[in-house]
Amino acid sequence: MKRVVILFAAALLVLMASSCAKSLKDIKVTSYEITSFSPRGLTSFDATVDLGVDNPSVQFALSKVNAVVKLDGAPCLHLTADDVTVAPRCEQVYPLVLHGTMDDGFNPFSLMTLLRSPGLEPLTIDVSFYGALKSGLGKQFEYKDLPLTDLVSQL
Repeated sequence: MKRVVILFAAALLVLMASSCAKSLKDIKVTSYEITSFSPRGLTSFDATVDLGVDNPSVQFALSKVNAVVKLDGAPCLHLTADDVTVAPRCEQVYPLVLHGTMDDGFNPFSLMTLLRSPGLEPLTIDVSFYGALKSGLGKQFEYKDLPLTDLVSQL
């Protein structure tokens, strides 16, 4: 599950950087590390991922972050993230707080088997978030069925 958390956090910033205005395309995720992982019962968890971000552009914020990780097209994890604001023209580490819950119809043993294997081919992700500039201008972004292998290769 920790691997999926890291991939989600990194994928979110890659998506955000590639989906905003042209000047934001130079944003890079420079590092990522899970700094805390706390199970909440058998099917939920909270995690904090420290993301290094090099932002040569303007300040922006991400809010209303929701994602569904799918295994062979069937939902397995539902993820949300707390709001985060990225400072302008600097390289900094940001804590991204994630909250995850396994889908009711998902077999957790399938996920454990997948996380032990080297490939991510059967995993896709649906992500939605609201991105806003400091001026308040913003837009809702939504992406469906993105292969995690494609997102990881962009890091």
